[in-house]
Amino acid sequence: MESNLEVLAVLLTNRCNLKCVYCGRNENKDNSCAKLELSSNEWIEIFKDAMSVGLKKVNMTGGEIFCRKDILEIIERTINLGLDVSIETNGTIITEEQIEYLSKFKEHLSLSISLDGIKKETNDLTRGNGSFDRTFKTINIIRKYNIPLRIITVLSKNNYNEIPELATTIHERLGLGFRLLPNIIEYGKGIEANETEAVNYFKIQQLMDNFYYDFLRKHKEDKNLSVELNTAIIPIDIYQHSLCPWGKGMLGVGYSGNVALCHVGSDNDMFIFDNVRKNSISKIWEENKKLQKFKELNPNKLKGICGNCLARSLCRGGCRLHSMMKYNGDFYAPDPECQNVYNLGKFPNYVMEDETKDCTYNG
Repeated sequence: MESNLEVLAVLLTNRCNLKCVYCGRNENKDNSCAKLELSSNEWIEIFKDAMSVGLKKVNMTGGEIFCRKDILEIIERTINLGLDVSIETNGTIITEEQIEYLSKFKEHLSLSISLDGIKKETNDLTRGNGSFDRTFKTINIIRKYNIPLRIITVLSKNNYNEIPELATTIHERLGLGFRLLPNIIEYGKGIEANETEAVNYFKIQQLMDNFYYDFLRKHKEDKNLSVELNTAIIPIDIYQHSLCPWGKGMLGVGYSGNVALCHVGSDNDMFIFDNVRKNSISKIWEENKKLQKFKELNPNKLKGICGNCLARSLCRGGCRLHSMMKYNGDFYAPDPECQNVYNLGKFPNYVMEDETKDCTYNG
């Protein structure tokens, strides 16, 4: 993945019909962002150009992508280029007619739907009134048409006690994938939500040890189950987690064409490299100096606990978006998740290069 841009994470629209309490996007209250959105033709030309530097897959998200009237056209044309497509949606406005149409492409298409509780009251508290009923209706329709589907859940104080029932219901009863996000990224509304809604590390660890790790072990062959915790702080026998390929095999593109480290950061100058309306994706990937800095990040220069972690060459300091937002733009700041675990005295000694080193970071 050193030279190939294999994945584009694209934010097709900033418009959304929900107002989730931890949303990372910059809300545009009058929806004037629609005027700035790339057209379907512009998106297809972007994908065609990116294929020249290795593109294989497009992750489509928003906002809520089904706010776009041309969404089916974009999906179909992208798949017809020979690319795989994954979709993230809140599942509240997609129709059965649209789902049936998409089922024609299920060999190259997968969906992810956000759901934050097994009970209506719990889910709707963070995602909005009525969202649970509409989302579960959509889940059942997608199952009817056998399109690959995964549920994404953000852990919060509200749904903490429901995770065991939610995960087992989704995977063992409904036969779907399940992805748990234990931490709220401090970006957009997530900054405030991290103070009011987030679960502290000790409770996260209790949930992991008492249920979720064994749940993953029980289904260790299933790649559609995962937990979004950093490599260094999970047991070494748990493989169902991902490493973000930022700057190595992935770029983000925002709804107005901003090319960034990932789609989440496409509205922040710290992470924006250029705009596709000025330069092509392939040129940005191969020549952009700001992007090159991220590509060449030296793991040995990482600060705090990340600089003393044996996994640093693998994860490259975790989420740069979260790190730089949390720590005032410091390029080599540690990942906040791991630094917090270290500060609490719970970072695993076996992952440290030097167990005696002081890894305090005061960025």
